Amino acid sequence: MKILKGVIIILLLNATFTHAQYASSVAGGVDVGLGLGSNSWAPSVMYHEEVGPQKLPWLRLGLGFRAWGYYAGRTNLDTKRVAGIEDYLEYRDVSINGISFLAGVNVSFWKLDIGANTDLLGLTFGSKRHGYYEKNIPTNGTGKPYYNQWLASRPTVFNALPLALRRNSGQSEAFVRFKASRRVGVKVGYTYGRVTYTTRKIDDFNVYLDNNQRHVSKVYGIPYIALAFAVED
Repeated sequence: MKILKGVIIILLLNATFTHAQYASSVAGGVDVGLGLGSNSWAPSVMYHEEVGPQKLPWLRLGLGFRAWGYYAGRTNLDTKRVAGIEDYLEYRDVSINGISFLAGVNVSFWKLDIGANTDLLGLTFGSKRHGYYEKNIPTNGTGKPYYNQWLASRPTVFNALPLALRRNSGQSEAFVRFKASRRVGVKVGYTYGRVTYTTRKIDDFNVYLDNNQRHVSKVYGIPYIALAFAVED
């Protein structure tokens, strides 16, 4: 029994030593910024924490949370192209808000952090919007009963990997963060996002466009600037 206790103590000490040797302290911060496009704007607040191996102090892996919004004027949201056919709903304006869990990576040197992050999971919400389903050519698709009508729709609620999966909403960004002082910096970057709406039911029946689709989406990219505040070193 004493031998077993001794082995356990040695293993615990070794694990602690190994962790101290390869893991550095956690650094974190809050970025408060705004993306601007010709017809859209996208405010966001992101909390992030990064950690990296002591042997590679310039490499940082991170997790965080992002509260964000996307607001635009006249916008077309498209369905997925199937058999050469792609439909769209035309909106006078779109608005969507979200809260996301994200992951990122960055390289640090001098006073600069250069990196990227992307949403993994998230919740989105927003007002119901009506999109016009314009069809000026005779077709016999699934959406024929709704041609040339305004259709009610809402942003998707539950989202995962919006960078890769079409039926989801969220954001990704590439950035450069400059540390002007120990606690305050400036961050510039490019936000790459996706906004997705789903048609609402009519008389308890799902509303499908042609190709049996209910989801319409748009990928957007806009430049971004933010103030960056360090909260932990």
